[in-house]
Amino acid sequence: MEHFGENYFRYIPVRRRDVDWGLYVIGAGRTRIPPGVVYPPARHPELYDFSWSHGRTLPEYQVVYIPRGHGEFESGPTGAAKVVPGTVFLLFPGVWHRYRPLESTGWDEYWVSFAGRNVESLQSEGFLLPERAVLRTGVNEAIRSVFEALLARLKAEVRGFPHLIAADTMELLAAVTTAAPSDSAEMVAKGPEEVTTYEDRVVAEALRLIWSQSHEPMTVKDVARQLPLTRRSLERRFRQVVGHTIHEAIILCRLERARRLLAGTHLSIHEIAIAAGFSSADTMGRVFQRIEGMSPRAFRSGPQSPGPGLQNT
Repeated sequence: MEHFGENYFRYIPVRRRDVDWGLYVIGAGRTRIPPGVVYPPARHPELYDFSWSHGRTLPEYQVVYIPRGHGEFESGPTGAAKVVPGTVFLLFPGVWHRYRPLESTGWDEYWVSFAGRNVESLQSEGFLLPERAVLRTGVNEAIRSVFEALLARLKAEVRGFPHLIAADTMELLAAVTTAAPSDSAEMVAKGPEEVTTYEDRVVAEALRLIWSQSHEPMTVKDVARQLPLTRRSLERRFRQVVGHTIHEAIILCRLERARRLLAGTHLSIHEIAIAAGFSSADTMGRVFQRIEGMSPRAFRSGPQSPGPGLQNT
């Protein structure tokens, strides 16, 4: 079990300079809720207090991480969701929500409350979205250690600590989005604009492997070899959950990687094909023609092009 320190929370005043920094922390804490204890615990300011029957709406963002225990979460965009060890849920300004541990288990929770134009930009760019507020990160030491560092700075209150805990919060968001399977699994399944989190951990791990390794030669057998299922069982389970085959997922991953390189770099078509994991520029061209209805060169010259000077060779 992860080390969990004493219960602690603190809300801090926000100065104009903190707001100008682009991200500012309003409060943070950690709490162990034993089984059978009324939730949420008392002593928080009225703005942050709530009951399960009424829920609440906040004017800021929060990240809540549950490393131990079980419970339930609900918001307007997500509907009801189970909370298990290693769940992170994101709270958004103006979005109604409620959550609580099961009386039989209680839970441990870390949380940080924050706001600012930088995080608003992350939301507007689709990195943080209310309909994808529940993330399955697993019990994750990287997330816990960032929370502990943030709380230590909050306690010590050394010079410049508001900016330091703002940096901790950005690191926390990076750790959360990296640990959750959504980035890889969801993009392969439905494309960057339509994302859902897969709760099937084997399928999520298969997709993580694809997104981590498919820039190199990769077959379905290579994926299955790294997972605790036979190839046949994995292929059947993968198709049931994702909606297409592992081979198709590998192709879609390479296609998405090539799209980004075409739109954002000056690499040649051949270099992009190899970097994306295709065996040749011709192979990549056939995939583009089949899925995009155009050649890589035509895709590159479209509105997503990074601008003049791009090498089209």
